[in-house]
Amino acid sequence: MKTPFNILIVEDNANKVESIKSLLQELELKLQFIVACDYVLTPAEAITFLKKNKYQFLILDMSLPAYSEESHTIGSLSGKQILQTMKHKKIDVPTVILTQWDIFGHHENTISLEGLRNELLAKFKKILLGVVFWDSANESWKDDMACFIKGVMND
Repeated sequence: MKTPFNILIVEDNANKVESIKSLLQELELKLQFIVACDYVLTPAEAITFLKKNKYQFLILDMSLPAYSEESHTIGSLSGKQILQTMKHKKIDVPTVILTQWDIFGHHENTISLEGLRNELLAKFKKILLGVVFWDSANESWKDDMACFIKGVMND
């Protein structure tokens, strides 16, 4: 029996979660491996799961609710906070950010997706593999995500 490839998905958008599940099912068939996934909604849940479980891969949203019961309170860079906590606590799980936003922040304190990508890849180079733009109307993100997953599986 094959050992499952354990993935943590930190995502609050149900449509994105379904898209990710679809991609993982396609990869299971193509690559003949078993995926075991956990899904969480908040930064606190993400850190708790990362500390308690062993994951081979993390798919991380950049903008998440602060608490499950307060899903209307969104931290636009909460994914960055998770990466900072992972770095501080030495949680070395290969990570890809999957986001549907191309601008982060508010008013004069905004940063483009490209700017954020460059900043995060420099700061978290040990754990962050890449930043992928998710678009429900365009499935090109699946190719990028599949490449990252295959790369980790082959290491």
